[in-house]
Amino acid sequence: MLSGLPASLFAIIAGATMMIIGRNYNSTTFLRLISRGALIILIGLALLPVGGQIQVVLIVMGLVMILVSWMPALGTWWRLGLFIAATIAATVVYAPVELSQIYPLLAWIAYFIGGMLLFDVYLRGRLQRDSGSNTSTNTRLSWIVTAISAVITIIGLYYRFDPNIPSWLRFTGHTGVAGEIILSVAVAAVVIHLCVLIGDLSSTLVYPFAAMGTMSLTIYILHILTAFYWQQNVALHSTLSAIGFIVFFLVAASLWKKFVGQGPAEKLVATAIKAIVPSKKGK
Repeated sequence: MLSGLPASLFAIIAGATMMIIGRNYNSTTFLRLISRGALIILIGLALLPVGGQIQVVLIVMGLVMILVSWMPALGTWWRLGLFIAATIAATVVYAPVELSQIYPLLAWIAYFIGGMLLFDVYLRGRLQRDSGSNTSTNTRLSWIVTAISAVITIIGLYYRFDPNIPSWLRFTGHTGVAGEIILSVAVAAVVIHLCVLIGDLSSTLVYPFAAMGTMSLTIYILHILTAFYWQQNVALHSTLSAIGFIVFFLVAASLWKKFVGQGPAEKLVATAIKAIVPSKKGK
């Protein structure tokens, strides 16, 4: 039922993260986003030999980050137009064929742009609120988008594996067409809004998830390495093992965040980016 949704959510959140990085967008930001994408590609290539049954997502993620690195500087309506264009392009290319790989590039471009749009809906207003701005319009918009997204989610999950759905509107995971893209963004909207609401109620409750989110690259690398051993020596597919790994990573990330701070992979990438693209003097 959830096949494809975790991967698309990963891409959508990456798009939102690019907006956070690019809030004060300038030429340095642009070059650093490109450098970040290139480093993520290199990490993905390094992980390929130990990926086992896992399709390493970092390569396509880094490539898309490079391709959309200029978009945080655009306005919301421009990004909405580009999201529609990317969705149409992906649908035209992927609807007639059976995909040979599960991370179709054009669809992932749409996911990243979708994440940028969700940043505008759910996160930009919160950042403005922290700076003292009026965000009542953003609050109303977020509830409207969530309500529409909830309806799309229900419909999409209900028809997710219906063989009678036209190929361009398939909601099935890893198909890269309009139905899957729209469903993925809708699910992400509901999830992000729910996380925001829970976080407002209790920061302690969401701390483990926030901690793991701040070191997602580190956790992903550990996931690849541990899963490779687990698949080879314990079990290829195991729901119980998957739950155990999730709990372990939540606890490990929480402890690391509390006592050490930034994740090791994140710190390494950040240091490398600053070395590749130094800050301009006086900034």
